[in-house]
Formats: sequence, C-alpha cells, structure tokens
Amino acid sequence: MSRQRSYRAYRAAGLVVKPLMRFWFRMRVEGAENVPSDGPVILAANHRSNIDPVLVASAIRRPVSFMAKSELFVGPLGWVMRLIDQFPVRRGSMDREALRQSSEVVSARGILGLFPEGSRGAGNFTAIHPGLAYIVLREPCPVVPVAIFGTERLRRPLGWLPMATPVRIVVGRSITSPDPGVGKAARTAASNALRELLREFMAGIDRGSEPGLRSLEPNP
Repeated sequence: MSRQRSYRAYRAAGLVVKPLMRFWFRMRVEGAENVPSDGPVILAANHRSNIDPVLVASAIRRPVSFMAKSELFVGPLGWVMRLIDQFPVRRGSMDREALRQSSEVVSARGILGLFPEGSRGAGNFTAIHPGLAYIVLREPCPVVPVAIFGTERLRRPLGWLPMATPVRIVVGRSITSPDPGVGKAARTAASNALRELLREFMAGIDRGSEPGLRSLEPNP
C-alpha cells in the first residue's frame, strides 16, 4: 500500500477518532507547536497505557506512524493498523524489518512515533531501548520528547471502554543531532545521552519549567 493512500486513510480515521479522544479524556495538550510543520520528526513518548499511541496521535496535527508491538497486528485490528501506516516490531530482539520501516518513514519526511522505554511502566524514561539511538544515528532528524500523564489511572468499568479520566500531554522542544558519529560506541553514547535528555525533560515538567533546545552529541 502506498504511503499517500495510508495517509488519506489516517486522516479520514482522525476526523472521528481525534475529537472523540479529546472529548472522552478531556485532553489538555501543551507544546503542540513544538512539532515541526514539515520534515522528518521522531516523537519519543513515555508509555503507561495501551491507549497512549491513540492519544499522542490525537494531540498532533500531522500523521504519525507508530512502531507497535507485533501482538497487536492480528485480525481486523491488525488490518486497520497497517491501513493507517502503523507497523509491528518484535520486542526482545533486533527487529531489522521494523528498523527498516522506521528509516523509511523518516526518509519520507514523515513523523515516526516511538516509545523508547519499550513497554508500559512507570513512564519516567529511567531506561530506554537502544533502537531509538540506532534510528537517530541512521536517519538524523529532530527528536521531539512527549510526556503523557493520566493514562496510568485508566480502568475499564465497561469492559473494553476505558474510563474517562483527564489526560495531559506535554510536547517538548526538539533534541537535535548534528553530528552523531558511527559505530557501536556512538550508539551507546547516543542512547545514554538520549536517556538523560528525556529524563531531564520529565524533570523540567515536574519543576514547572520546560527544558530548552539541546544538542545530542555522543562522545566518540
């Protein structure tokens, strides 16, 4: 399926899903203007609930292609996710096909959505998966941090329908990578630097401030 067709399907679905998500979860979005209006972008978001990708996509005007766990890509749900240009990743291993598709999104000047922590948890970026650094080094582009608050409180009193609880999404200013370097040492340094910058971003929100524009320059 062509990316253009996928984007049309994504935008059509968004006409229904985005207003619904904003209404149901009383979404408060801060810093949406920090997402560039054009060009490649990686959204690096914390992860506390299965519904996080839908909420992040509802907070951003441009289409977002998320790397999501392969277990979701079954049956009708899997068909819909592929239709709107989402793609699977096999967790616990170096999934080269997922990395290839990530690079394809970025090289096509699209927005790639990632959850660097790899799975749901505390959502504080204490640990991140090395795949984010790999992609940044391979396809240098702005990394925009995203913090999601409130989804850790979600429950499902009606079975499949999440409880309506307020959600706050904070979009930070870009982390740029002007000269990332190559090799394993560069990947390790980039991953460590990204983790610290993402943790700094979260700490800045806790302090009631927002970190400024930073550069990611891994040590050789």
